[in-house]
Amino acid sequence: MKRILLALLIAGSLAVSLWPASAHQLNTNPANADLTNTNSNDPSPSSATQISPEEVIKRFTAKESELREVWRDYSYQQETKLQVLGPSNVVSGEFFQVSEFVFNDAGKRLERILKAPPSTLDQAGLRMTQEDKDALINLQPFALATSDLPNYSVSYIGKEKVDDLNTFVFDVIPKVMSNNRELDRMRKQKIEGKYFQGRIWVDDEDLQIVKTAGKTVPEFEQRFPKFETYRENIDGRYWFPTYTFGDDHLEFDRVVHVRMVIKYKNYRRFQSDVKFLDAEEVKDETKPDEKAKPDAAGTKPSDPKKDDAKKEDTSKKPIRPRP
Repeated sequence: MKRILLALLIAGSLAVSLWPASAHQLNTNPANADLTNTNSNDPSPSSATQISPEEVIKRFTAKESELREVWRDYSYQQETKLQVLGPSNVVSGEFFQVSEFVFNDAGKRLERILKAPPSTLDQAGLRMTQEDKDALINLQPFALATSDLPNYSVSYIGKEKVDDLNTFVFDVIPKVMSNNRELDRMRKQKIEGKYFQGRIWVDDEDLQIVKTAGKTVPEFEQRFPKFETYRENIDGRYWFPTYTFGDDHLEFDRVVHVRMVIKYKNYRRFQSDVKFLDAEEVKDETKPDEKAKPDAAGTKPSDPKKDDAKKEDTSKKPIRPRP
């Protein structure tokens, strides 16, 4: 009887000691695990409590919705270069354009082309389509807002260090890519390049996207290059896209090597009365006489644009800059 009791006690103690280990192993699956900020000095809520992948998705898509609204208060320039590379990476064709973007009162993005030398892509056998241009403006600087979630499947991959940032990593796939009927409809209507598919990195402190990597889909007759987009913290609160890079081989009837570089720069709050007319010309509503009229001291009024540029030069540089 004593031997039996002793054996039972030993078995019980072993079961108790093994239980925490087995429970820990059950939580190692990234899809089921709670996400804990490992930075003990971080005062953010995620450092004190565990949050699920679903909660992270809810929070960062809400932040992306805020970003989309805040972005409308800014003007910025976009410098786009798309090159076709031949043997030894010699440039055989190029598209280059510098544009300035603002949003009007209705929230519509308006473009003024500042510089656009004639494209030589046709010499290399390529043509810049409207879908290409839409992707350059809307999908390379991809933002996943709450209103976009119904169109995408978002799955948690794990945690990863990006430069000095701790990030949550998610795969993002448009739901239409698994819907053959919808894909057939889009093919017949020649709708291509409408969605982003790839991977996003979300900063674990600000819960905002700081990096995206993927491509434009779906592809039927056209081909879109893979790309990576990085963001910087511009105003101390929100992460804005600043740099996109892509180097890919596109398969048509032949393989075409392309390289893409996009720079988003000169962000500044758009507080003047400047508006786009016909999406090509920028004017303000100040009368010419008032605009050039000297003051009592005989000097012309200061130019608000130049004043803003001076402020921009002296402003604090973005923290944790992206590559």
